Amino acid sequence: MRSIISRVVSGIKKNLLVKGDTYDFNKSNPLGNNGERVDIQLQRVFNFDKLDVYQKNHYKRYEYAKDIINSGDVCGDFACGTGYGSVMISDKANNVIGADLDSEVITAIRERYKRKTNISFLNENLLNLKFYNLFNTIISFETIEHFAEEDIKLLLKIFAKSLKENGQLIFSTPYRQERSAGAIKLGFHLTFDIDENKINGWLHEAGLKTESFQYQNYDTHDIQKNLEKKDFIICIARKITNG
Repeated sequence: MRSIISRVVSGIKKNLLVKGDTYDFNKSNPLGNNGERVDIQLQRVFNFDKLDVYQKNHYKRYEYAKDIINSGDVCGDFACGTGYGSVMISDKANNVIGADLDSEVITAIRERYKRKTNISFLNENLLNLKFYNLFNTIISFETIEHFAEEDIKLLLKIFAKSLKENGQLIFSTPYRQERSAGAIKLGFHLTFDIDENKINGWLHEAGLKTESFQYQNYDTHDIQKNLEKKDFIICIARKITNG
């Protein structure tokens, strides 16, 4: 996930970047490095209620993924950011490989989580990943909107190639975020108006099949199949097998 400006308008209102409240990723994230990365300190005594609104949503997505993966899975966490989600997944998975574009962030989290022997962190552009038939599950939260549409198609093909037969992809993106002058000026998202139809088309082209869509908002943070207010869409897809 490429670096972006540090102050980002928090999408509290449905699917819009609005003027007013701002979310400072560097304030909540000492590893922000001018990027859209959420950091959460995973302490022995963890208090979810003390997280800010963006952290709560982000944490709940990894919690959801952890519930879905199987014990002993090999997992990729692509656009892993500050790595706390990779750590959450590693408590259940056998091995986790996290990848992020920012070299300073990767250097920092390698040191922070050096005692987690079943995690490897790579400094890599996701479009340059060279894995083949390795992962049971790939997780990639808040990633595809940072790419142009043609690169989203390429990225999903890379994910499909990296998955084992019948492997699953779990990813999220803002739901139907409108293309606006303000959003374009901020510059951190390149693709807008992402909905179920677009995702289904991209996945099919990549050799993946949609299994389910879930949704999330800034009000409850919970991930549910049916929500009236949808700020994020979470998709589970499966690699199409030959036979």
